[in-house]
Amino acid sequence: MQIRVRGYLTLRDVVGGRPDRVIEADRMTVAGLIERLAAELGGGFAEGAAGGALIVLVNGRHCSHLPDGLETELADGDEMAVFPPVAGGLG
Repeated sequence: MQIRVRGYLTLRDVVGGRPDRVIEADRMTVAGLIERLAAELGGGFAEGAAGGALIVLVNGRHCSHLPDGLETELADGDEMAVFPPVAGGLG
């Protein structure tokens, strides 16, 4: 199966400097894909993943709204979007 991963903001360069990256896998959960990307990409992605600081959406839905959260199994053609933590406001 193929899963498209899109990195946004500072993670765009980490995902390969392209708008997206296609990952091939037989079976994969959201958490498994994050672990795989952290091992392959290292650096800022691995740090964010280890600290639980990444914002992850699958097919436009935040991972907390998926049936099994991070343990939700991905399907062929799914798209995972990854954002760095965002902070700030109208100081």
